[in-house]
Amino acid sequence: MSTVNLPLAERKRLKKKKLTKHHLANILTHWFNAFSWGFLLATGLAPLIKWHESWGLFWGFVITFNVLVGFRRYFMPFGARRMLLDQDDLEWFKQYGRKLAGLSYQLPEQDDYNAGQKAFSYVVILGIITIIITGLIMTFSPQVMRATGGMQWIIQWAMPLHFTAVGLVVAGLVVHIYMGAIFPEERSAFFSMFSGKVDALYAYSHHHKWYKRYIRAEQAWEAQERAKDIEMGVGTAVSDAELDELAGD
Repeated sequence: MSTVNLPLAERKRLKKKKLTKHHLANILTHWFNAFSWGFLLATGLAPLIKWHESWGLFWGFVITFNVLVGFRRYFMPFGARRMLLDQDDLEWFKQYGRKLAGLSYQLPEQDDYNAGQKAFSYVVILGIITIIITGLIMTFSPQVMRATGGMQWIIQWAMPLHFTAVGLVVAGLVVHIYMGAIFPEERSAFFSMFSGKVDALYAYSHHHKWYKRYIRAEQAWEAQERAKDIEMGVGTAVSDAELDELAGD
């Protein structure tokens, strides 16, 4: 969603307004994963393999525990809203390709995660599942050999699958880090992984679906509070025009 149609005063107001995009649990999980990936990549060579295996087991346990414990309450709602691709997402890929090619483009409205971030999440999830399973097979290879009656091919296949999954996720991480930490348009998203907040101007232009939903929820709360004030005789009713102005419509 372009902001060029917004008056300068409105752009300044939105720039100052902060919206909560990530809660503390999201931030801690993000940086735990970031540290884990850095440590595991640095210790993946033979001299440090024991460190690699130990932290890999801990990392896999934390990830698995979080998913299993919060599957219905957190993971399913998160996945339904932030991972499923819709028609706008498919159009986003097409238009973003035109943007990269230097052609005219018109990006469709996006939710709190854009289509590229959703696609990356699929790579990460499938990669992590593969990495954990193959990592366990390699770490406990003697036990696997005994349990399978000497089926060594399982271990032989686990190694290339492990390295391939790591390579694919790392390739995606390079793009992810560039887009989040270096690419100027996404700088607000990078700092949100520390503060949990993005400015409303960024949300308006990059995640307009989420922005409208956020503002509507904010409006609903304000309407409830205004109703309480009216009951106590200390406020006035909010008009439809005020609601539309808050939504940026």
